[in-house]
Amino acid sequence: MVRLVVVLLFVCGVVVGCGAAEPEGPFPPRPAEIDVANVDPCVAMTSELRQRLGVEGDEPAVVELADGPSRACSWGNYDTVESYTVQTIGTPAAQLSNARGATLTAVDGFGAVRVVDSEDTAPLCELYIDTSAASSVRVQVRDSGYDDRSRGSIDEVCRSAEALATSYLTAARSR
Repeated sequence: MVRLVVVLLFVCGVVVGCGAAEPEGPFPPRPAEIDVANVDPCVAMTSELRQRLGVEGDEPAVVELADGPSRACSWGNYDTVESYTVQTIGTPAAQLSNARGATLTAVDGFGAVRVVDSEDTAPLCELYIDTSAASSVRVQVRDSGYDDRSRGSIDEVCRSAEALATSYLTAARSR
């Protein structure tokens, strides 16, 4: 009888131990894997978003980063002095989760790292989206407004960044 109890406790311990896997990294499971190398960052700016943000043509670019080439697409509203960028990054978002001032959030079901800067002068909101285990997408919005009255708050800037990120993720998942 004692032997049976010991065997049952051992089996239960193995089963519970195997079922309680630790999550990989600081984010929830991704709703989908996105291969950012195969998705043009310019797809983020839909015609509806263009109209809402007051931007026109795409400004695609290839930028050399420490981890290799990165594709980017930028837009600007020259009346309000706001800029928008979506950029592929060859570094997983999880590696940025411990950066100074970083907070963890989620965008459209994907884990993200949010970093803000220059809140009182030219609010900048960056979202690093956890698109795969090997790479991420950075969405950056800055409001350089002409003065305190015309410049948006950091919350408004981050809402614009989330809208742009959601638009990119929607387009990327449909490919």
